[in-house]
Amino acid sequence: MDEDSLICERATSAIKCCKLPRLTRSLDEGPLRPESFREFLAVLNDTLPKVFDLLASYENQLVCYDEFNADNAEFRLNLVLVLAEQLAVPGEVYDFQTENVSYRQRIEQIFAGGLLERILLEDGGYRLREQLWAHFRKVLPGTEWMFHPGDVVSFVRLCEFLYGGFQEQVQEFPQDLASFVLAIGIALVEYHDPEYELLGLRLFNVLLGSQHSTLMKETNIHEVVYQHAFRLTAKAKGERLVRELWRCHYQYVRLAEIGRKDFSEWSKMDDLVESLLDALSFEQNLELSSILLMYLLKFLTLDIKNILIDDLDDVQAVDSKCHLYEPVLEQLRKLCALEFHNRRFYRWNRRLVAMLPFELEKACGNDRIHGKYMHGVNLLFVLTVFPVEPEACATSPEVQSTLLDFVIAFKRHLREQYGRIQALTGRCDFLHSLKATISCDKSIAVFGRNVARKYFTDNLDALAGTGLDGDESYQEDRIFYECLKELQSGNVGLGGLF
Repeated sequence: MDEDSLICERATSAIKCCKLPRLTRSLDEGPLRPESFREFLAVLNDTLPKVFDLLASYENQLVCYDEFNADNAEFRLNLVLVLAEQLAVPGEVYDFQTENVSYRQRIEQIFAGGLLERILLEDGGYRLREQLWAHFRKVLPGTEWMFHPGDVVSFVRLCEFLYGGFQEQVQEFPQDLASFVLAIGIALVEYHDPEYELLGLRLFNVLLGSQHSTLMKETNIHEVVYQHAFRLTAKAKGERLVRELWRCHYQYVRLAEIGRKDFSEWSKMDDLVESLLDALSFEQNLELSSILLMYLLKFLTLDIKNILIDDLDDVQAVDSKCHLYEPVLEQLRKLCALEFHNRRFYRWNRRLVAMLPFELEKACGNDRIHGKYMHGVNLLFVLTVFPVEPEACATSPEVQSTLLDFVIAFKRHLREQYGRIQALTGRCDFLHSLKATISCDKSIAVFGRNVARKYFTDNLDALAGTGLDGDESYQEDRIFYECLKELQSGNVGLGGLF
């Protein structure tokens, strides 16, 4: 045996020791505990530095593809599995992963250095990927996956890495692999553990990626995904699970709903909107409410091609490539008030309007998250109230009263903000909150000029004294300019605000 073969044999033996073996007990027999992995972690921490040393000294022999010499094939396969299994991601750390900080950093460096791309996407990558999927087809079907938590994690991560839109060159999803991913995703979301429900939803989100839309529609996989994801809607708890679930719902809606012109019939989109509004109405945790509100806004902008919402305070105009919040909001206000009619949501208009005062109440505060939520309320107000044709406006006394309650409550909050400026000018969190308040005040001014009369056609007297009756003293709100004046004379400049 030559020297290269000996190196490969030695490295392969070492890397296999770093791979989590099949458990002796299934997950169904009881929850896994840290002590379940004590012996494995001892071997892992003893062997990883040897693997790192071998990689540093013989990287080319160990990871480069040679069609005439397959000695390193087994090493490459196991290296990919170990790296995917052991990468420690913030908020996603498992008991079978090394706790050694230097080892974790070394694994992160290997990822950052592009080694995984070289192995999986360059010469020999196709053959190695086939070997990977063959491995997963042995260890994940049926209930066997319950003995292989490490393989479950590495499978999800490798699917995301290869087919989740992270690569510049789009990887086509083979149909048989997509069907296998669907089957594993279903098995995970149906398991009675939020950790595995989350992993299953991540697989669903890989499948629903826009780059795979043709395959989804040809195979109807997206409809199967919807059925299984929707069952989690009422019981999903925790920020990560809720975010992944609604990302899944939104991706489904983009696949199934865009292009639909007839909104007279109740659709799956309406089922999702109803569930989303129910969840948002009863949710008091501001972090969870922020996730739900963001996806409501994304639903509301489904038919506005130019607007992209990535967060409550991150709204962009795609065609002009504008990323500045206020100029984009100015454009959105004008579009919704004068041109765009959001007919898809007409049946929800009354309920959406009814939510405004309650969502505003959540946003009243001085912390950054309150400011962020106020941005969301601002967008909700514009997207709910503005893009409605006069004949479709809900003009009942109840709706009029709700709109007035919202405006009056907001003006009260604005005055309170002004009262706090003297002591809080230097606080960045407060300034961020104030920025959102000022922007929402602008939206209310535009509402008063261009939209309010649609809702108060038979009761214009109700607008008197509210700032919505066209009085110029309200169009340029005194408090708004006082805020600017105080900010300009304060410790923090306006550069980061506007």
